[in-house]
Amino acid sequence: MSEPIRHMQVQRNVPIREQVAAILRDAIIDMRLQPGQLLIERELCELTAASRPSIREALRQLEAEGLVESPNGRGTFVSIADPVLAGHIYQVRAELEGFAAELFALGASDELRTRLRRAFADIELAASVVDNDGAHSVLKAKNELYNVLFQGAGNPILDQMLHTLQRRVNQLRSLSLAQPGRPEQSVTEIRVMVEAVENRDGPAARAAAASHVRNAAAAVLSVLGDTNTVR
Repeated sequence: MSEPIRHMQVQRNVPIREQVAAILRDAIIDMRLQPGQLLIERELCELTAASRPSIREALRQLEAEGLVESPNGRGTFVSIADPVLAGHIYQVRAELEGFAAELFALGASDELRTRLRRAFADIELAASVVDNDGAHSVLKAKNELYNVLFQGAGNPILDQMLHTLQRRVNQLRSLSLAQPGRPEQSVTEIRVMVEAVENRDGPAARAAAASHVRNAAAAVLSVLGDTNTVR
């Protein structure tokens, strides 16, 4: 690995394999572990202070999530986003997140509406800071907004499906937010959704959430060399 990955050593208060998976997942999403990069167990052990069995268990979990792959058993690599698969992911994401936004607008509690407003304010603040960590800060703030949105939808099956999808979406979202002007445009799109939620307008919230996903898909697919859009 060409650059050191800091702050990756595990703590001892939760299962080591889960900590290792979380550490590596964050490093993949943040692009500290690059797409296509070979993951060497010995180096991962040194970086995390975890044992090889824990590293292997964590890598198996990440492979199940689609974040790493072991083609023909010839080592484990960070997955490279495939444009066709990305398009499929965004199609599903547009429908599910649109549905979640509609349910939230129609039925979320006042407390959750307040939390959504605060999460959106954090996104605005993160997007206004122009530095090397800007996209990461926006990503973190957006994850909190989506956590609130999914909770407020009030459908546990939908919540479970969306959280499973989010792990794959975050890698793609990092590509989207890395595009010039995309963080600011993303804020504008999310504002439309939040305003619809404030007005308790379910169909408008659904349309705004789906439109935001389609625009994110266009940004990602342009990077991946696929001009198809999500409809």
